Amino acid sequence: MRIESKLCYISENKAVVLVNGWLEDKNVGSALAEATTVEDAEDKAISRLNKRLNILNGKEENVIINNDKLFNKPSAVELPISDKINTHNEAQDPSDWSNELASIDTEIERLNWSREDEVNFLEQNFGYNNRNKITKYSELVNYLSLLKKNECITTSNFIKENISKMIKETDIILMELSWDHKQGREYLQKEFNVSTRKELDEKQLISFLEKLKTIRNQYLSK
Repeated sequence: MRIESKLCYISENKAVVLVNGWLEDKNVGSALAEATTVEDAEDKAISRLNKRLNILNGKEENVIINNDKLFNKPSAVELPISDKINTHNEAQDPSDWSNELASIDTEIERLNWSREDEVNFLEQNFGYNNRNKITKYSELVNYLSLLKKNECITTSNFIKENISKMIKETDIILMELSWDHKQGREYLQKEFNVSTRKELDEKQLISFLEKLKTIRNQYLSK
């Protein structure tokens, strides 16, 4: 397998390297890693890629790579000005991002996202088509935070769907009771001080539904 390495970030005490694995003309995967030197970051990224490929292929053997690495002289590597970060701020970042990366994997699994789902989310929020292109710790933390917030969005969608189902159920009961819109509004005004069901929150709608069921049961028992 051919390995291509790309230096994504370097400072006085940290380097971030992205490696891509190729079999002939086919890209078989990539991995991002950071360390205190370029060579260590590259070795770490290659090891991570190797483990991923072994897991995917169900194999135990190590991936054979070229011995000629891209970065033999870290001191000679120069980043574009736009990629440089103030060393004072950089010093505040942790040297190991493994916990954050693991948490991101956990969130992706919780959301039951496919790779395409994650790519779409990354493109919309960061303009990247791959998680490995995130080379700033602040962006990584922001990405993790946005993933966690998706729980709230998912919960909100669930609540909306539940409310919609309950409204349909109240429609059925109101028909069974032969109540017209006027009777329904009067009951809502009396019990909840609102004029339409859309003004009820989830708990109030549950209460309204239970009250209607009680009235229906009393009506049917006569």
